[in-house]
Amino acid sequence: MKKFIEIMLAFIIIAAPLVILAQATTKVYQVDDSKCVGCTICVRKTQCPTKAITMKNGKAIIDTSRCISCGICAIQCPFSAISAVEIADSSKTEESQEGDTGTGLKEQQIFVVDNDACIGCTICERKCPVGAITMKDGKAVIDHEKCIQCGICEQVCPVNAIKKSDKTK
Repeated sequence: MKKFIEIMLAFIIIAAPLVILAQATTKVYQVDDSKCVGCTICVRKTQCPTKAITMKNGKAIIDTSRCISCGICAIQCPFSAISAVEIADSSKTEESQEGDTGTGLKEQQIFVVDNDACIGCTICERKCPVGAITMKDGKAVIDHEKCIQCGICEQVCPVNAIKKSDKTK
């Protein structure tokens, strides 16, 4: 019995930190004030799809309640002042939330292409920040596993062939 207790104690000491490290995290983007020079490229050039970036006192500010973590701002910043930070996901609660699948993952509406309306111009494919859109038989196809729901494809489509669907992923 003593040996069993020693083994269980060792297991707890080793496993507990691993469980803590394995908790769900969320990627958020933050501005490093010491690197931000106030150039406004993140506001002007990136065209944040949710308009989450503003300037305050000559520095970029990211409104995390609007940010969808697409990362476009970080890619465009020539001073590397914007970077992703992993934080513990506090959105998971014991109570079921709207869109909660019961697995801790939230359902998200997906973007779909109306093949009859798509003219195959490739603008959406070129503008997608994560390469989730490819062309097949002259029509846009969205890879829903890669898609980050930023909505840029819907915004740039000249014929409104891409729309948010009632379907979820």
